[in-house]
Amino acid sequence: MVEKKTGNLQSLSNKLDELSRQKETDERSESRKPEVVLFFSFDIANSTSYKTVNYYGWAQVLNLLFKELRENVKKQINSSEMWRVLGDEAIFIVKIRDEEELREYVNKVFKIMLETIYKLKKGEFFESNENFNMMKLQNILSLKAAAWIASVTDVGDISDATVLKNDADNIFERYQSHEGYEIFEFLGNDIDTGFRISKQTQDGRMVLSYELAYLISQKTESLSYLHIVTYRKLKGVWKDRLYPIIWYHDPKAYLEFYKKELHLKESFTFDACDESELIRDYYDNHEPSEKEKIIRDDRMYTDPYYALNKILHDRELASKIDKLQQLIKEATYDRTKYINTELMQVHCVAVCYREFKGQIQILVAKRQANREKHKGAWEFGCAKAVIDKSIAQKIKEEYEQDFNIKIEPVLDESREIKEPIPIALYQVPHTSHLNDVEKKDKGIITLAEIIDDYDPDSFEPSEKHEKVQWVTESDLPNIKTMYKECVPDFEQTLRDAFGKIEILFMEKKRNEYNAE
Repeated sequence: MVEKKTGNLQSLSNKLDELSRQKETDERSESRKPEVVLFFSFDIANSTSYKTVNYYGWAQVLNLLFKELRENVKKQINSSEMWRVLGDEAIFIVKIRDEEELREYVNKVFKIMLETIYKLKKGEFFESNENFNMMKLQNILSLKAAAWIASVTDVGDISDATVLKNDADNIFERYQSHEGYEIFEFLGNDIDTGFRISKQTQDGRMVLSYELAYLISQKTESLSYLHIVTYRKLKGVWKDRLYPIIWYHDPKAYLEFYKKELHLKESFTFDACDESELIRDYYDNHEPSEKEKIIRDDRMYTDPYYALNKILHDRELASKIDKLQQLIKEATYDRTKYINTELMQVHCVAVCYREFKGQIQILVAKRQANREKHKGAWEFGCAKAVIDKSIAQKIKEEYEQDFNIKIEPVLDESREIKEPIPIALYQVPHTSHLNDVEKKDKGIITLAEIIDDYDPDSFEPSEKHEKVQWVTESDLPNIKTMYKECVPDFEQTLRDAFGKIEILFMEKKRNEYNAE
């Protein structure tokens, strides 16, 4: 009987182990769910000729040009990241959360290209440095752009056997070349296609991949911005079968710089056909010509809606488009970065408080239900430290951005470098994992006094938080009931904060009394 019980216990233990392993596998699989990523690149046109004429100093000009592009992209598309710079080409990425957002980003990329070209042509770019005067006179630089889309699976460690079993169209891998330095790589057919189509554009033009063009074409206005230039065989793309070369052109984007709309043909120079084979192809394919076209159906050039849907059917791409649309539809808000060069981040929580009618109130915020971590949990908000700003400054900026609130962190006035006084330290899982090894970011919890009249009822829900409200010390006995979903140590943080704040008020009153 004892042996039978022992055997049953062993069998139960084995089943529990198996369930645990299955759970870990499922969690890894969930973390590797594909995400739709927009890739876009800016390539400096005429750079070879410019380098020849300006043998000394061209590197400084190109470096500053890339810097301005990075800053402009960050300003216009704040969730984007720079992936890499290859020669004279800078490549950026951004996760996509809905199709309207996708159309908006594509249009912004086009406008960034136009704005940069305008500054180069008008000489505004060179005015920042008097040493650029000669290079300004000899300036022939311009810009060209490309954009493509891909469903990307973050595989972590490609040597993991479970990764090889996953049906991943394109993958993102990070690996460590030496201690403290990571390399980030995107691989896959759609990534390769992007590099192929980026060669099918030119000065002042922006080319799109077929999948990207199809997705944005679902809105009539965006469809009108699509122009099929020609069809070409691109090495390794669609088994070397004809691929549409599609240019994106928004006539209204020229209003800001040229005070008028410019349609595609109007934007060509008078000698464009002499300078560009692609533009020659465009005219030959869109107007009566004795030259034999590679595709005889004129609608494949002149009617983008017809052409995109014809290609969808003939190339059997419907399931791929459906998958992209479904992934975009299911996407959740996620602030994690692909290109995370920080081995550790410092999270800075400020417990914001005020005195109201003789009572201390602490502001708490409910996270949105679609957040990656602590979905719908109550917290105190959070900022992240950066290299070029003090912790106090960064806390003030991020809390004003997140809650439209003005605060003053409680600083250690006894020290020469005045930074917030920590009331607690904590750890959180790092947002980037290398080879599935768990890393921990560090966090500090501080106090910050609210210095303006703040009404939680005026708070407008954001991507981060659903709502905010006050907590008083009298609420502490019922905290677990009132705030069932909350971040770790929520109650303890409140208790510690109320205690510290009372001490601060006592010291303040004592100092005021002594001053009298």
